[in-house]
Amino acid sequence: MAGERILVIDDEANIVHTYAEILECEGFAVQGASTGLEAIERCRQETYDLLLIDLKLPDVGGLDVLRQGKQLLPDVAAIIITGFGTLESAVEALRLGAEEYLTKPIQSEALITTIQHILAQKRENVAVVRGNLRDMSLTSLISIACNEHRQARLLIRRGNQEATFFFEDGNIVHIALNNGLEGEEVIYEVLAWEEGVFEMEQGLPPPRHTVTTNWSALLLKGLQYLDESALETVEWEGGTEVIEEGTGDMVQQLASDLRRLGGIEGAVIVARDGIVLAHDLEGDAEKEGAVAVFVGNAANQVGEALALGTFEHGVVAIGKDRMLVLEQPDYYVGLLLGERASPVLVTSQAESIFR
Repeated sequence: MAGERILVIDDEANIVHTYAEILECEGFAVQGASTGLEAIERCRQETYDLLLIDLKLPDVGGLDVLRQGKQLLPDVAAIIITGFGTLESAVEALRLGAEEYLTKPIQSEALITTIQHILAQKRENVAVVRGNLRDMSLTSLISIACNEHRQARLLIRRGNQEATFFFEDGNIVHIALNNGLEGEEVIYEVLAWEEGVFEMEQGLPPPRHTVTTNWSALLLKGLQYLDESALETVEWEGGTEVIEEGTGDMVQQLASDLRRLGGIEGAVIVARDGIVLAHDLEGDAEKEGAVAVFVGNAANQVGEALALGTFEHGVVAIGKDRMLVLEQPDYYVGLLLGERASPVLVTSQAESIFR
């Protein structure tokens, strides 16, 4: 990207001049430093997108410049260049965070290609998304991060509380609260947060691995824990009342259980002929049941005509409302999804209830 800033660090002025000329022709903004100390001071005073560091400098070695440069500018990329490299120095450079280790002489085309590739990756990896949990739920954020199969860090702040999630290879691998709690237990507390701001940053590796459970199973456990906690007690003025297990037939109990899933605003169970068997919702159960039957039957007809197999579940949007329709052997289930509900997670939770 034109205008990205590069600092060339070499004690030979002609090399600095040559590299600057080549890179400026490609649209980069280039500065030079002839010593390691000068380079470190520039990193203190200014920001750069990439450091081009000669390994052998007259005062501070190139690896020390790399180390301190990364400390001062955590997002900076770096290339080590040397005329007499060794395997040991190459390994150490990469360990300290260098993106590339090149040996002289370097063809200008090769240098440009390498720098462009590194900066393109850097632009992609450091993309930061910020928002509010009122607009996007934590379960949705986790689902997106895991489905992208990239390293990423999700930071959530609610008042003086701060939770950090790290993602790698399509799973949550580390969770921590700023009170010192780490690991899978954190999910039980953080999933209850409905307010807060978040920041998702790509390309950040986890500091350690404290989570081993698959992300969807972990969320399911967390949501079930919240549901059970919510059902245990109801607060009322003057005290707390324990809820006793409800009565009624099994179908009505099933509707009530489904309604209690996280993010569900209503549940209807309807026979294939359109007769509502049970419901737990506010509003017109017959209308919602008709929607579920229509979607399920239509999906099955399309699947049969195109040899796609039988319908299992799907989401239909009508205006601002969403319904998740699930097929069971003798009936359809229609679940009215709240604004922040994740269809994938709700389906997984519902299937566990059916079992």
